[in-house]
Formats: sequence, C-alpha cells, structure tokens
Amino acid sequence: MDVSVTSSRHPGYYGMSGRVVDETKGTIHILSDSGVKIVPKSGNRFHLCGKEIDGRQILFRPEDRIKKIR
Repeated sequence: MDVSVTSSRHPGYYGMSGRVVDETKGTIHILSDSGVKIVPKSGNRFHLCGKEIDGRQILFRPEDRIKKIR
C-alpha cells in the first residue's frame, strides 16, 4: 500500500513517500528509495488509499482496527 506524508510538525517527514511495510500502535514503517523510515503517526497527516488521514485517528494497534470499525 502506497503512502505519503502530506503534513508534519517535523520538516524531515514532510513529503516522504513509499510503501507501507509495517505498522505499530504509534508508527508507520515506510519503504522508500533510501530504505525503511519509521514515521510517527502523531503529528503527521498521510495520503493513503486516496484519502487524507490524520495520524491521531489511527493511533491504535493494527489488529485493534477491526474492532473499532465495527
């Protein structure tokens, strides 16, 4: 799944893009041309699956996402 960072409090994360290779409760691991980068969810906005997502909205473990959607 491709992702890009569209807004960030940290200038080093802004504009970063690549493929999501892992996810934890508080981070997204992005495989870019320069390797795997770990980006915190909090304080960042992501463009993912054609939508803008605030990182605070997805601050939980990936396996808990199914429970929260139902």
